[in-house]
Amino acid sequence: MTRACCHSCQLRFTPAAAAALTTCPICDVPLDTARAAALMGYRLQLEGDPLPELPAVIAAALGVPSDRPR
Repeated sequence: MTRACCHSCQLRFTPAAAAALTTCPICDVPLDTARAAALMGYRLQLEGDPLPELPAVIAAALGVPSDRPR
């Protein structure tokens, strides 16, 4: 059994998500296929999951209030 994956991001994709993708949604590299056993330890990216960078981007956008004691 093979699965779509991105080796640089160490992500694996469900068959449903892979059907809608041609490139990795994070690094924009074309998806590769690998045997399921070779992908042990890769994070599963489900269709509709937010990208991992989103919490960091939100935190950077909010910033720290200037009146907050340090």
